[in-house]
Amino acid sequence: MNTGATHRLVGYDKATGRVAVEYEIPPYRLEHAKRLAGVGGDDPEAVLCYRLSAKKARDLAAAVGAPIDTGTLNFFLEGFAAAR
Repeated sequence: MNTGATHRLVGYDKATGRVAVEYEIPPYRLEHAKRLAGVGGDDPEAVLCYRLSAKKARDLAAAVGAPIDTGTLNFFLEGFAAAR
């Protein structure tokens, strides 16, 4: 069942904890993103937040064409309710 969720690669500033960057994950890259993030069967729509290691964040960023800095930012795969 599709809940209409959208997904983003979100980078938080390590010093402040504030959102610094967000990149949309296209639907055709979502399965790859879910595998990298280790999304389990209990969250099939990946609506929760998943912290990514620096390597996994770089891998996902490359897949979506996003320039990222894992030195100053912590990255997460995050699901968001789609606007209606």
